[in-house]
This record gives sequence, C-alpha cells and structure tokens, in this order.
Amino acid sequence: MKNLQELEEQKKLLVERYGLFMEKQEKFAPISARIFATLLINKENGSTFEELVNFLGASKSTISTNLKSLQESDAVDFFTKPGDRKKYFTLNPVGFLSRIEENLKMYKTEHQLAVEVVNFKMEANEILSHTDEKFELSHETPYIDYLKNTIAIIEQLRNDIRTKCSVFQKFDSNFSE
Repeated sequence: MKNLQELEEQKKLLVERYGLFMEKQEKFAPISARIFATLLINKENGSTFEELVNFLGASKSTISTNLKSLQESDAVDFFTKPGDRKKYFTLNPVGFLSRIEENLKMYKTEHQLAVEVVNFKMEANEILSHTDEKFELSHETPYIDYLKNTIAIIEQLRNDIRTKCSVFQKFDSNFSE
C-alpha cells in the first residue's frame, strides 16, 4: 500500500507524462500543459493558484501567465466558494467540446480529400490505356473506412456529451451542424 508521499510522487510523474503529451498534441507551452494535466487529475475539486504554484514548482508569474492563456483558449475556467476569496481552477468542459469539434472537422476534411483522391484515380484509370499506368485503388478503401468510422465515433461522443452536460446548451448554438 502506498503512502501519501509515494502517491504524490506518482501524481507528479503522471502530470509530467500527460504534460509532455499535451505539449505535442495541443501545442501547449510546457507549464500550460502541466497545469492542464494537474487540473485533469484534480478536476472535481479544482486547484487554487497557490496549490498550482506549490505543486508545479513554478513562479507565480509563470503560473499566472499560463493560467491566463489557458482561460483565453477556453481550456480552463474557475469557480469560487461562498465565503472564500480564492479561485478554484478546473478544466472547462466547453474547451473539451471545442477540442472534439476541431478533431471532427480535421477528420471530415481528411475524409473528403481521401474520397477526392480515389475519385481522381478512378477517373484517371478510365482515361489511361496502359495497365502499368493505372492506379491501384484497393489500398485506399480501408483508410477511407477508418476515417468514416472515426467520424461516426467522434460525432456520437460529442452528442453523448451534449446530452449529458447541460453546460453545453449555450455552446451548442455556436457549433450547430
């Protein structure tokens, strides 16, 4: 059984690994990525500014600058508690849905382009007379199927999230299909 110190060390390693992932995936600045990862772990309770400074070991100005950047991108929001002047930072569910919409748009664009490539090859094959000049088409179908299935899964996820979370009702009008 782990003690609190070991648990805290495991949390720091997880924040670091997830932070590195978010740097690459979302192009976050290093501290922004670690803030995001920390808030993902602490999402139910939120984290105060002071807790983020202490846990991440960064300066107040660095945490402040990166929190502001994350808030401006809708990745992070905050709440307050009655009688408590502190802000409790959490991941913004609207930012999460925005990420899903961006990924969905990317997959739809790629699917459309892949279909256009296949259509071009089919048309070219009708014109080309020599068999050795013709395009092979059997390789494209599995990838197009993959893109089509991925789009369907992401759309279902988006719809499930919208249904389960009332906070998205305002947001849905901005991203109607």
